[in-house]
Amino acid sequence: MRMRMILPASALTLTACLPAPVPEAFPQDVADAWVERYELHDAAGLAALYTEDAQVLPPDAEIVSGRAAIQEFHARTNPPGSAGIEIATVETLVFGDYAYRQGSFRLKGPGGAVSGGKFIELWKKSDGKWRIHREIWSANAPAPGSGDDEPA
Repeated sequence: MRMRMILPASALTLTACLPAPVPEAFPQDVADAWVERYELHDAAGLAALYTEDAQVLPPDAEIVSGRAAIQEFHARTNPPGSAGIEIATVETLVFGDYAYRQGSFRLKGPGGAVSGGKFIELWKKSDGKWRIHREIWSANAPAPGSGDDEPA
């Protein structure tokens, strides 16, 4: 009877001494590839960074569902000559086969015009690769007194 109690207690003690698994890092290389492909106006390359059943939730527009629709969306909204983009990550969290990222962006348009906003992404690991699964963003309001908020 005493031996039966010692073995489970020993197993618990050994288990408690095992190192905790190290959480996986956020897939920054894929996030950087997104910026590179955006700057190249590569709609097909951008779409490849999303899951097959991804959804993009653009401001003031319908949800864009699926990789093919996301490719068409980027081809339409980011043609050659469009604004460049800078991304700043505010926070990331990886939890199993999902990851979350919050950040801000700045669009650098022709003639030096700059606008910005914020975004949230949900990433999913599928087939061993990290891809964007859900994405939503919104633009910041123009700065007071910038003239952008004046009626035309």
